[in-house]
Amino acid sequence: MKILSVLVEYSLFNTPFTYVCDDQIDVFVGCRVYVPFNHQNIVAYVIDVKHSNASFEQLCIQDNINYKYIYDVLDDKPILNDELLSLAKYMSYQYVTPLISCLQTILPPSYKPSKTSLKKITYKKIKKIFIKENANLANLTKTQAMWAKKIIEEKGILLKDLPVWIVSALKKQELIDILEIKVEDDYFKEYQKETKTITLNEEQNNAYEKIISSQKDVFLLQGVTGSGKTEVYIKLVEHYVNKNKTAIVLVPEISLTPMIIKRFKDKFENIAILHGSLSAKEKQRQYDRIKNQEVNVVIGARSAIFAPLKNIGIIILDEEQSTSYKQDKAPTYHAKDIAIKRAKSFNAKVVLGSATPSFESKARAMKGVYQIVYLRKRANNHELPTTHIINMREEVSDFSPLISYSLDYEINRRLNNKEKIILLHNRRGYSPYVSCRQCGYMFKCPNCELSLSYHKNGNKFKCHYCNYEVFFNHICPKCNNKEFLFMGSGTQKIEEIIENRYDKAKLLRMDNDTTSVKNGHLKILEKFKNEDYNILLGTQMVAKGLDFHDVTLVGVIDADITLAIADFRSAEMTFELLSQVAGRAGRGNKQGEVIIQTYHPDHYAIMMAAKHEYELFYQTEMMFRHKMNYPPFSYMSSITISSALNDQVCILSDKVFSMLKNEKKFELLGPAFPYVFKEDGKYKMRIIVKSKDLSLIVDKFNEANKTFVNEAKERKCSILYDINTYQML
Repeated sequence: MKILSVLVEYSLFNTPFTYVCDDQIDVFVGCRVYVPFNHQNIVAYVIDVKHSNASFEQLCIQDNINYKYIYDVLDDKPILNDELLSLAKYMSYQYVTPLISCLQTILPPSYKPSKTSLKKITYKKIKKIFIKENANLANLTKTQAMWAKKIIEEKGILLKDLPVWIVSALKKQELIDILEIKVEDDYFKEYQKETKTITLNEEQNNAYEKIISSQKDVFLLQGVTGSGKTEVYIKLVEHYVNKNKTAIVLVPEISLTPMIIKRFKDKFENIAILHGSLSAKEKQRQYDRIKNQEVNVVIGARSAIFAPLKNIGIIILDEEQSTSYKQDKAPTYHAKDIAIKRAKSFNAKVVLGSATPSFESKARAMKGVYQIVYLRKRANNHELPTTHIINMREEVSDFSPLISYSLDYEINRRLNNKEKIILLHNRRGYSPYVSCRQCGYMFKCPNCELSLSYHKNGNKFKCHYCNYEVFFNHICPKCNNKEFLFMGSGTQKIEEIIENRYDKAKLLRMDNDTTSVKNGHLKILEKFKNEDYNILLGTQMVAKGLDFHDVTLVGVIDADITLAIADFRSAEMTFELLSQVAGRAGRGNKQGEVIIQTYHPDHYAIMMAAKHEYELFYQTEMMFRHKMNYPPFSYMSSITISSALNDQVCILSDKVFSMLKNEKKFELLGPAFPYVFKEDGKYKMRIIVKSKDLSLIVDKFNEANKTFVNEAKERKCSILYDINTYQML
């Protein structure tokens, strides 16, 4: 008999269960099995296999357990290698998350230990004709011989492309095989390959040489926007691929993947893509290609860090400062930490690239934990763009309070010169607040108690937290009035203003609403690059990584949006966003210009971003962080208790707080309701923990999890342990 230790698909059960199967059944650690569980059949993941010479009856008697047989084995081979299984176990403790949840995070949807993964992934099939091996073609007619030769030369021809009488004749003589072939989607069909030779300039080459020759394993590549970090990435990947190693390249936004895929596809043949916009079928295909060692380079967003590559030589995180590398649901991992952990398993190197590094990475580099490598000049030796700060308290145009005279003038000038423009407004929709002009009724989400954003395209209210949607009939539900105040602005309102104001404007909008279709990001970027569109308007997805040589003007509509966030990182987020979007201007031969519109023109984050003074901003902000004992001078983590029952949330939060307050090395904040105190129908309370000892936080959180896991179930509460949290609100 084989004795299997399995994890069932439900994260509520964090302990393995034991099943048995006959010896002749092939089942391995890392396979999924179908098992009976609590009057139903569910999917489980095998984490251990043992052999016993005892019969089924003997096993049940000696262990005093009524064992159950598995129903089926779902995988011929393990779907996860030993290194990733070990990583999942590490993540389970480090992020205080059930192991099954970590496995489901690592695996693509169609391979998750979950019943939903059993849906058959279907592929289109075609019929193809092949000449049989050792077929005697001597007795064919001239025409038949011609077709037979063509079939051999082309290594098979589609059935539909052959004359019916030829097929009939060859089949009658038993010379052909008609096979059904699975057709794979070509993810790269949109990308036209261009053969380019990459020649590094002196500064880029010095950075490359330092990285490949150093004994350090983690590097911070700090380079100004336009300094050619991508060229250095490509050379580094090429170096390790030539040594028969593999590479992972991460980008923070899905919008950046088309740009970087194009650059890497021009250089490398065997590339796989992993990100959230792929369909389940595409994800499985890409995962299988990686698992079967058909590729040596993987490019993608955060989840690509779990690509099942072997013999990894280098892992690169572009725009490493981006908060999108941090997952805010269990397991609350950061891709950077997983990259460093995986790199140690392969003795590989990690490169963190950014023009504006996160303070945590910069501080580690300054201490010598990471090795810092600089790119101080733009690759084409052009100057960084000239930046102007516009005080919106003093300068507002007569046609819109959202556009200054200065920005209006520069937009007109660029349109007349047939140059291109990027406009950043980091809020989607038309208006974030709508109220009745007569009674003051505010439209709010019934699940989150937050204002609904009005989206003029589709005439809908949307909640940007829980995705609740409702049609707007333009009648107040309280007083039946039909006049409303549309307060604030989103990208849709800016789009309307631009199109009404500028006759020569041909605008593309890029936000979550316009990029939800398949390859939405790629289609918009290709249009902006190759067609006569001259304005690209968008949220933060237009701020990073885009490289258009004919963009000479960048306009920031409202620089205060991120500054207004009640978070100690708000200044850092503002500086980073402004610096990144400014770097989109002047990447070609013409000088770039940036217009920053703000109501706080004297704020140090805005002033220093305008002058490209990252080092001064870092020093200024670090003094504040040190005074307040904020990261990177401490580790900050949180515990969030949520439930549909508000009183139970309060009771359990107080109990968890009472357990933690006895630890002298902790500084505690809370428990308190966060800004979004109700989300998707559930109330939330949060406890913030600050400490200089991260391992102590992890240990205490695991202790709290063991102590309160059963009580949380009884009180119908869920607990999220967020290590190194970014959620302060």
